Amino acid sequence: MNNLIHTLKHLYKGQTMLRILMNRAMTQELLRGNVIDVGGGRNPDYFDYFRKEDGMRVEPVDGSISGINFEHHVLPYEDDSADTVVLCNVLEHVYHYEHLLGEIRRIMKSGGQLIGFVPFWVGYHPDPRDYFRYTKEALALIFKDTGFTDVRIRSIGGSPILANFNTIMLSVPRFARPVLYLWYGPLDFLFTKLRPKSKERNPLGFVFVVKK
Repeated sequence: MNNLIHTLKHLYKGQTMLRILMNRAMTQELLRGNVIDVGGGRNPDYFDYFRKEDGMRVEPVDGSISGINFEHHVLPYEDDSADTVVLCNVLEHVYHYEHLLGEIRRIMKSGGQLIGFVPFWVGYHPDPRDYFRYTKEALALIFKDTGFTDVRIRSIGGSPILANFNTIMLSVPRFARPVLYLWYGPLDFLFTKLRPKSKERNPLGFVFVVKK
């Protein structure tokens, strides 16, 4: 019931189903130590959902804040200086992702963690460009090839019904979205009960946690 109330409330506020489920998934992750938020802008709401270790501190780095270009620039931090790096909804907008991931690995301490998210079943959303949709297999190979270890990737989403809702909801007036979800939600639940593998075939996106 709490999840339903949370979903309806945030649909009315204008969040997509993808964002709601991404934020909810982050409640499983722990931020610790010196945290660098790469590309999140100012005060992203996902920090309201993470678990936080006492004494952790967050520093954002983003083009809108510092003018940095993730395609070419080095991140403005010393080697081995970050305990945790957060990278949510960024990789799909970076064509030279190897450069960015290499920079993230450089600034991470040994044993440090990278926590992030990429969308999959979403429409074109340039910021300022939109290049990629990653599968779980692609993410696993990319992180391995850039030197990360202990790669954990999990999908969020449901059936094609929920993916359809996430696609069309932005064309519906905001006040009507919670009402529409009360139709789509039970259908999605029933579909995934009948076809449980549909959740893996129709992900809205992927949460990843990797270590250096």
